[in-house]
Amino acid sequence: MKIDSSSWYSSTPNKLLATLGVLKEEINCDVCVIGGGFTGLSTALELSQKKYSVILLESQEIASAASNTNDGQLLRGYNHSPDALASRYGSATAKMICNVTLEGLALVIDRIAKHNIKCDLKFGHVTAAMNDRHVASLKSHIDEWAKINHTDLKYLNKESMRNFVKSKKYVGGIFDPKGAHFHPLNYALGITQAIQNAGCRIYDDSPVLSIKQGSLAKIRTAHGIVNAKFVVLSGSIDLKGTEKLNRNIIAATTHMIATEPLDKTLIPQILPRNIAVMDARFIMNYYRLSNDNRLLFGGNCNYGKSDYREQAISLQKKMTDIFPKLTNTKIKHCWKVPFDITLNSMPGFGRLAPNIFYAYGYCGRGIILSNMAGKLIADAVSGTAEKFDVFAKIKHTPFIGGDLVKHPLFALGMTWYRLRDMM
Repeated sequence: MKIDSSSWYSSTPNKLLATLGVLKEEINCDVCVIGGGFTGLSTALELSQKKYSVILLESQEIASAASNTNDGQLLRGYNHSPDALASRYGSATAKMICNVTLEGLALVIDRIAKHNIKCDLKFGHVTAAMNDRHVASLKSHIDEWAKINHTDLKYLNKESMRNFVKSKKYVGGIFDPKGAHFHPLNYALGITQAIQNAGCRIYDDSPVLSIKQGSLAKIRTAHGIVNAKFVVLSGSIDLKGTEKLNRNIIAATTHMIATEPLDKTLIPQILPRNIAVMDARFIMNYYRLSNDNRLLFGGNCNYGKSDYREQAISLQKKMTDIFPKLTNTKIKHCWKVPFDITLNSMPGFGRLAPNIFYAYGYCGRGIILSNMAGKLIADAVSGTAEKFDVFAKIKHTPFIGGDLVKHPLFALGMTWYRLRDMM
């Protein structure tokens, strides 16, 4: 089985962008954004539109940091239900942070329209139940969202599920009409173009080596320096001074496969409504159709190194278990989907210094949360930090002991959840 280990997204970009390349001088700006994933791009766009002078530094090729490997699903909420959030943080805070995810979804959709971004946006998402325990949980989920005035989620019984997903594996589900899916790389490329149009200067292949704090922060790369009034750390960054932040996360990975293009007559027999799907297990499978009729199928959460061929074989078995009609379908791509996990499964927002902001640890909900994080950081930089500070007050417990302890803790936790998912 010959499989391309690069992301299918990277083979289907809408455009290529010309950046300023490697930073090779000392320059000044209002805000230096470090990291060109969705958080960094979103922050740079918002601040550039507010007429701040912005420099964005990316260690890799721009727009490849996260968007090139993303699952492409846009879904409201967190890895906790609204009631669970209310029990932790109070009902008012829970309602606000749940609403933030819907604001983030609207933000992404508005940007796509405003900047005419061609990224194959499609609406409709299903969370699929595989047993009666899942059914009970999903029904409770609908009720909890209704309590905070979101009544658009619809329960699907076994028969109704067949109108969305042609599989015998599911006994029910939730249909979210606001949920969506898209081509994440092409979205990122469109946002990057909008950032450049707004005046942001982008330097890629320019990893940051150090940050000297002060009223005017000094950011050093291998060949240049940026002096900035504000600094934004977007995503996990391993630098002196960020050790405490990095102890709060584990870098985990799922994988995705892309099939060969499916015969058009097969599509109605699999996903007749062209919606995105994930199942209700903790370690879930998730999938959707691409614009050229490939099935993009992901899962298999793990920590550390893994062979992409083994992952492809495993995911293909899971895919054909759900859709036996795809038994003879060839797999063309298999790639990693990295993400950060925090111990409390909530994103980490905060300040390293009064003028240094950070956001990271989206726990698999990165598209909406990272885009919204950029807006909240931009609001905080410009003096409106109310919502940002609500997230910044969420306490995070470090994984005590560092990487030597992280690995067995993660493995033990994943084993427990796998056993739970099998029940």
